[in-house]
Amino acid sequence: MSNSLHPSPFPADTFYFASHEPTALCANQALARMRDQGLQPVPQNFELWYAYYAQSNLDVVRTIDALGVGAHLLTDQRCDAIHQEFLSNAREGEVARQASATIQATIDGFSSRLAQAKTATGNYRGALEEAARTLSHTDNVVAMRTTLQSVLDSTGDMIAHNQRLAAELERSAQAMKELEGEFERVRKQSLTDALTALPNRKAFDAELERLWQDASEQGAAFCMLMVDIDHFKVFNDTYGHLVGDEVLRIVARTLKEGLAAGEMAARYGGEEFAVLLPGRDLQAGLVKANALRTQVHNMLLTRRATGEKIGRVTVSGGVAQCCVPESAQTLVARADSALYEAKKNGRNRIASAAA
Repeated sequence: MSNSLHPSPFPADTFYFASHEPTALCANQALARMRDQGLQPVPQNFELWYAYYAQSNLDVVRTIDALGVGAHLLTDQRCDAIHQEFLSNAREGEVARQASATIQATIDGFSSRLAQAKTATGNYRGALEEAARTLSHTDNVVAMRTTLQSVLDSTGDMIAHNQRLAAELERSAQAMKELEGEFERVRKQSLTDALTALPNRKAFDAELERLWQDASEQGAAFCMLMVDIDHFKVFNDTYGHLVGDEVLRIVARTLKEGLAAGEMAARYGGEEFAVLLPGRDLQAGLVKANALRTQVHNMLLTRRATGEKIGRVTVSGGVAQCCVPESAQTLVARADSALYEAKKNGRNRIASAAA
């Protein structure tokens, strides 16, 4: 019997759905794509490729198309990163379910301890009252000793109950602390792009909305920059996705390192990044954008393993200043339009969008 840890994802005689309904066709295409690319038959891979062929998530379609998947295979790792970025709410949901169960168990356990403590307190009060009555009506030394011993025993029981209650409180506090830490970890994970470690689209949208509110209410200036890696599909097809992924990480790191405190670079999708520059007008935004473009262009990429010179990566960008009362979505559209102009006019350049 084979003990392989990596069995063939699909046997040769796999039977797909015979129906010609759109959902069945998309399922067949997803399964075939997973088989042809040697991907593991796990639910997240199927969900990703089903969303791609059904075009139910345009971010997924756009990202996969931008990678140029015709010439090279997508790895399980890359599929997982795309799934996590655009499709996965499962982890957050699982943490919420676990949190609910933990909280309920804590409440149940604590309620039980409180009930026991209430009973113990009542018994202790009764023992003290009985002892007081006995001692007030007797001068018999033996009876007094017996009564005092009973009080001591009841006091010992009460102390033991209190100690158990304190331990239960400590366990509950620790469980809540761990739960809080897990929520914070998952929250950060949900706002971070798995491949580049930059803030993701969700985090970018939230920060953009915050800056737009400041601009609307206080007149605070800010610019947005859209950045796209030039000819990334051709680059990916030439060197493969592992090198392509490393290029994305290098560009992401370069953008992040080139920003000042309070500025944000985020992975917008595929090979596209978005940068928010609070406190900058259009001219200052252009200066910053060109500085970032130059920093990327100055890098000479080399494969560590072979020493092969890959060359330089360039980026194009479009910068726009927020002009209230335009919406945040309009600002994004203007920056994207400027990016298109930069690419149309030769790439490796920054264009600006007029108000």
